[in-house]
Amino acid sequence: MSTQSLKGRKIAVLVESQFIAEELALYRERFEEDGAEVHFLANLYGQPHLELVSEVEEPCHTPKLMTVTRDVAHAAPEDYAAVIVAANYPSVRLRHFVPPDGPDGRPRPITPDMVRTAPAVRFFARAMRQPGIVKGALCHALWLLTPTPELLAGRRVICHEVVLADVTNAGGLYVPDASGVVVDGDLVTGRSFHQVSTFIDRIKDLLMASPPPDAPAIALQRPAALASAIAPGGSRRILIVLSNHGYWGEELVGPLEVFNRQGYDVEFATPDGRRPEALPPSMDASFIDPPLGRPVTTPEMARAVRKLDDSGPERSEQARLFDAPLNLSALLPERPYFSHPVLVRALEAYYRERDHALRAFERFDAMLLVGGSGPIVDLANNQRVHDLILGFLRMGKPIAAECYAVTCLAFAREVDDRRSILRNKHVTGHCLEYDYKDGTGFVGTDFNMGPPPYPLELILRDATAPEGQYHGNVGREQSVIVDYPFITGRSTPDSTLTGEKLVEVLEQGLRRWGW
Repeated sequence: MSTQSLKGRKIAVLVESQFIAEELALYRERFEEDGAEVHFLANLYGQPHLELVSEVEEPCHTPKLMTVTRDVAHAAPEDYAAVIVAANYPSVRLRHFVPPDGPDGRPRPITPDMVRTAPAVRFFARAMRQPGIVKGALCHALWLLTPTPELLAGRRVICHEVVLADVTNAGGLYVPDASGVVVDGDLVTGRSFHQVSTFIDRIKDLLMASPPPDAPAIALQRPAALASAIAPGGSRRILIVLSNHGYWGEELVGPLEVFNRQGYDVEFATPDGRRPEALPPSMDASFIDPPLGRPVTTPEMARAVRKLDDSGPERSEQARLFDAPLNLSALLPERPYFSHPVLVRALEAYYRERDHALRAFERFDAMLLVGGSGPIVDLANNQRVHDLILGFLRMGKPIAAECYAVTCLAFAREVDDRRSILRNKHVTGHCLEYDYKDGTGFVGTDFNMGPPPYPLELILRDATAPEGQYHGNVGREQSVIVDYPFITGRSTPDSTLTGEKLVEVLEQGLRRWGW
């Protein structure tokens, strides 16, 4: 019986030849009975349509034909509430790619990295990076994710035994569930076509628990009934927020190395979703820091930062995580101006959308705001970043910040309260003695603002009043302060220690340290 509970939702099903006709028919029938619109997508190779042939082992050995008119290369996963990869061998065909031409007009030699260029691989990877889109992979379908193993690593899945070795080699956590279907947050996987009915039911459960289609936020609300499907005691996840105007390399590499040793999963986010870039001086061991009058980056650290910042075809798997960071401007709503013609209604919509959007970040255990001069430009006074910080605070999750990014904590405050969340807290951050003068603060960036437009130490002293305190620890090699839920690091030499103290907060319950 139709409930129309999915009215207004669109479902994308990625297909190719050797599909199972009964499976595709069930997608159309089961989703459309609840009001959803089902689109079948394939790589059309520049043609207006593609004629696909079903699995030859169909009943009576009579292959069926299917005409697809939607090109996955020109589709956007953001247009869909759910993205499903069909069972059987479509995922193998969907991974096909055409080697790009070289300078001489002839195809380049094939490299492993080119597998990632297949339109369907890119489409599904983009969907995987957005928790508000429900993802479904049945039978062999996880083959479409193995070219981007960073998106599969740590996820609880089930699949056909034919692809099991590839899935586990990519970091997937195989769960031999008796039902043949496993739900891990926004990802639903099934062992084979024989579980398609249960597979569809679980996808429907997630869709019905998510915000209505007219809500701009793309967050996923997990129903209580599915809470048991989320990995208990699994690897912790850290959200790392980076500026689009440059981060200081060691202030990312230091904590990141700590998280990697601990076995944590990390995801990156930037204000506009573009790939973050390290500040050039932080990759240069010969750069003389003007306030200190000496180099602050070792040759080893400079090499580590360059490796992480590499965007070339031979870049590391860790560097590939930078390719499509979470886009905070797309994930979180913008607060309306008070000049809005219908302010009360606009504010109601904003708060509703904000709360929906923040549910997408429930999967993270902690957040790190990386320093450098970039945060001064696009993080410190960024309302969406402030809302994210406030959301983590309300969820009782620790927040770490380094150097100039500590300003984000000082400025994060509810609009109807306007008191800093650092009030009565103890913190550290870039101090006056180590601050920059005109012409020295933004070396290697794509803008020229002179020195930082504010003295961070004075802001932090004011924000922590009346009973808190700023600690500069001038003359001491390191300065990290833990005053739960905040972990703050003064500058570059404190990067690794900041990561270590965040781990102690998560694993040992550390609540106060450093003063």
